[in-house]
Order: sequence, then structure tokens, then C-alpha cells
Amino acid sequence: MAVAAGSVIRRLARNTKRVDRRRDKMSFLDKFTKGVSKAAEQAKFEADKLMRLNKVGAEVSGLVSETEKATAAIGTKVMELRAAGTLQVPELDEMVQRVEALKAQVAAKQAELERVRAEKLEGTPEAPPVQVTPAQVQPASTPWAAPAPAPAPAATTGEPAPQAAAPAPESGPKFCPACGAASEPGTKFCPSCGQKLG
Repeated sequence: MAVAAGSVIRRLARNTKRVDRRRDKMSFLDKFTKGVSKAAEQAKFEADKLMRLNKVGAEVSGLVSETEKATAAIGTKVMELRAAGTLQVPELDEMVQRVEALKAQVAAKQAELERVRAEKLEGTPEAPPVQVTPAQVQPASTPWAAPAPAPAPAATTGEPAPQAAAPAPESGPKFCPACGAASEPGTKFCPSCGQKLG
């Protein structure tokens, strides 16, 4: 009977250990599930908070913009009333004078811009604008067009072959093969699109 009692005790101990391990596994899973659930709740809270922050921030920006527009409208109205002579407020005189001084500076800078735009380098003739008639327009070359046939070889008669005449210098405008814009003779690139001219 002592052997049977020891065997029963060992079985009870093994079963107790198994139950403890199962309880530990369940405890770990419960902790893990609670941790994931807590993280999900935190993420949901942060996303909702960010959404509310963006919404309220956009509303604040809109209200600030409306306030700036309304303030500008007040300023414009004050300037109009002051110019008409119907508004005489000494406290505004300094501000109005500052605005008028700024307007004068803007006008002076605009005049300076126009003078700079009109400047020309001294001693350079002004190039006349290129006038193109439809008869002068050459069709753009096409990449699929067949090349011009080569001249037939001269018969060998013992005499040196005549030299081909040098091409005559171009007169009149060149035309861009890409966009068809006219350019001055000797120009290497199209002034309109930048394409290399042949």
C-alpha cells in the first residue's frame, strides 16, 4: 500500500505541475490580451485626439483669416473716409501717413522696375524682329523620311573627280525642326524650344 500511496502522490504532484503550467500559460495569454487591448484603446484615443486637433486647428486658421480680412476692410474704409475728408481722427494720422509713405515707395519701385526693363546695352544695335512669310516656312524634317539619294559615282576616266561645290551660306531665317520657330542665321539652338539647329 505504501507503494501505491507514493505513486498516487507522484501523480498528484505531476498533475499539480501541469495545472500550474496551464494556469501560467493562461495568465500570460490574459496579460497579453489585456496589453493588446490597452494598446488598441490608446491608439484609438490618440487618433481621435489628432483628428479633433486638426479640426479645431483648421477652424482657428479660418477664423484668423476672416479676422485679417475684416481688419483689412476696416483699414480700407478708414483710408477712403480720410481721403474724402469725412473722418478726422488724430490718433490715426500717423498710421495713415505711414500707409501713404509705403504706397509712394511702391510706386517708386515700380517705376524703377520699368526703367530696368527698358535698359539696353550701349553700342549694340537693336535687332529687328524676324518677319516670316508663309512662303519662307520650310516643313519640319521628319525622322522617317528617306535620306536623299547619293550622287552616282563618276566614271573612271583617269581625270580627277570634280570637287563638289561648297554649300552656299544660308540667307534668311532658319526654322526649328522641332517647333518650327524662326531663328537668325548662324544660330545654333532654337530660341523658342532650345532644340539644336543643324
